[in-house]
Amino acid sequence: MDNQPTTRRRTGLGRLIRNRIMAGLFVALPLFITFLVLDWVYRVLLNTIIGPIAKQLLVIFFPDQAAASGVQPLPFWIEFVLAPLAAIFVVLALLYIAGMFFNSRLHRLLDWILLNVPGVNVVYSAVKNVIDAISSSQTEAEKFKRTVLVEFPHPGTKVPAFVTADCVDEDTGRKLLSVYVPTTPIPTSGYMLLVPEDEVVEIEWDLNETLQAIVSGGITMPPKVRYNRPDKIANKNENQG
Repeated sequence: MDNQPTTRRRTGLGRLIRNRIMAGLFVALPLFITFLVLDWVYRVLLNTIIGPIAKQLLVIFFPDQAAASGVQPLPFWIEFVLAPLAAIFVVLALLYIAGMFFNSRLHRLLDWILLNVPGVNVVYSAVKNVIDAISSSQTEAEKFKRTVLVEFPHPGTKVPAFVTADCVDEDTGRKLLSVYVPTTPIPTSGYMLLVPEDEVVEIEWDLNETLQAIVSGGITMPPKVRYNRPDKIANKNENQG
């Protein structure tokens, strides 16, 4: 019997250590992956754009030094200052030119080809979905007026929704809200609903809090939420009284 408290303390200590290690993994893993991605991007740019541009700049502005240097390292100010600046300009210029073909026939044709090539379509569709999600979330931030709770998909359960517009019922004059109900874990797909304004619950969630809660399946839910309308709570208390 005397060993039970000791065993419990050891179990609790082991659980604490395990949880701390897992929490540390959640902190370090995104940083490590971000570092690997940035390092990979830099190496690709160095080998494909910055390096060749640095050599061309050396040939253009210092032909004698370029001929004498051979395979020797490039000057520091060219490789790490002038060449990166020129590479940034070239990349931005190429992106600007590519933006001129956005949603054009050529763009749609290229999408169709890449989405129908076996093997390539898996990678291209995944990357395209991520980019579309990012771009749509940036544009939707301006369209969503406020966040509310609506009863969906059946009475008794509520989901967060974004108010996108409002209108009036032509028969009753009742004000209706057009709301967008995003789905988990991909908020770019969802449902458009028309609901009476007096049946929704206003919540103090901003766009980022709501999207994080939806994408995480509710793991990152804000600690508090107003689930019922204040007027309905008051009416219920009066009836009980």
